[in-house]
Amino acid sequence: MTKLFHDAMYDPSRPLDSHWEASAGNPVADCDPVDGDVTCDVAVIGGGFTGLSAALHLARDDQLSVRVIEAVAPGWGASGRNGGHCCFGGAGLDPTEIVDAFSEEVARQNITAQREAIEFVADLAISNDLDIDMQGKGELCVAHTRKAMDELRDETAMWKRLGGFDCELMETPEVHDRMYEAPNITGGMLFPFGFGLHPMKYSRELARLAQRHGAVIHGNSPVTGWARENGKHRLATPTGTVTADKVLIATNGFTRDDLHPATDGCLLPVISEIVATRPLTDEELARHRYQAEMPLYDKRPMFAYYRVLPDRRIHMGGPGGMTGTPASKERWRSHHEKRIATIWPEWRDVEIEHCWRGFVCLSSDKLTHLGEVPDDPGVFYSLAYHGNGVAMASWSGRAIAGLISGRANRAIPATMTQPLRPFALPALRKFHVYKRYGLRMARNLLGIG
Repeated sequence: MTKLFHDAMYDPSRPLDSHWEASAGNPVADCDPVDGDVTCDVAVIGGGFTGLSAALHLARDDQLSVRVIEAVAPGWGASGRNGGHCCFGGAGLDPTEIVDAFSEEVARQNITAQREAIEFVADLAISNDLDIDMQGKGELCVAHTRKAMDELRDETAMWKRLGGFDCELMETPEVHDRMYEAPNITGGMLFPFGFGLHPMKYSRELARLAQRHGAVIHGNSPVTGWARENGKHRLATPTGTVTADKVLIATNGFTRDDLHPATDGCLLPVISEIVATRPLTDEELARHRYQAEMPLYDKRPMFAYYRVLPDRRIHMGGPGGMTGTPASKERWRSHHEKRIATIWPEWRDVEIEHCWRGFVCLSSDKLTHLGEVPDDPGVFYSLAYHGNGVAMASWSGRAIAGLISGRANRAIPATMTQPLRPFALPALRKFHVYKRYGLRMARNLLGIG
């Protein structure tokens, strides 16, 4: 693996210390490593939301034989570690930037896909009775300055113009009355779509659902070699090989540069770190009159996303440094503790019980990419959700399954069908993160990462 970060980010023997893993219940059964030489119609590399969704639809809707080849276990990567915000997102470009780069029509198509993605996850969970701890409706963005509130007014107008829906603007008293009470709030915007969920439970339930429909999942089976033999793809693992007519690359932030030439130097993993506290008491919740059920984020410098979980734990996530060292993890844990104290001063002394890290996956053009490799027929990919993969990775798994089987019956926006392109100077690509966080953040990341 081409490792841009410390070994601690890739080592499955290191405890994750994830609240999600600790509270998800039993792992997925019947995920034995590849044993000997096996064959299938489609091999899926990666057992996260994308790969499991694709496997489900290929097995259930197309009656193809599918084997998911996962290096560790279903949901071990970002799919089981993220914030659990099933929300809008996927591209690193906002809708106005998509208008500038493509057109208003393409921007509207992209917005439609994002709405469909959220609805898809909800429908999948409800219709299959998946135990994923769905929580709240919508997503709240909190402003802490008048300028930030003005930006939310502009954003509300943009969603109305391009998306055709209304976001609810709230002034300070309304945020206090309906969501929570805290200092320096100047208002908020309640986005009408989205909800929270337990991402590790969702990963495992999606895996079990795929298994019930005939997909085979192999854990502890990293791909160590890839060859073409008689027009088929032969994937080597430490304990056997999988020969398939078609292959889907669904490894996202854990994609090795040497896995396939089509992905070499094209993806940038960025560390995100999350903390979870002990459960709050009734008296502690009352200190901030906390009532919000939906996921939240704010417009303070240095992006953060958060919510109080159904079990009353404070859950806070954001940047996680530039190196991935154990020391960096502790420094960013301290940062997130301070962020909790800034947002909710009365909760400043609530103990942190869990702290874990994962990868957000970016592309060089800030777009999600799914399609077939032009010069290697039968090789497909779906990658780069820019920190919003719960909904979009699930939707993209279904979409790419349709392309693989030839059933494609769903419109895929032009933003997602652009060819993958490598970063300029791929060896230095992680410094592109500065463009996202700004020079002020870059100095901090470089100095303490």
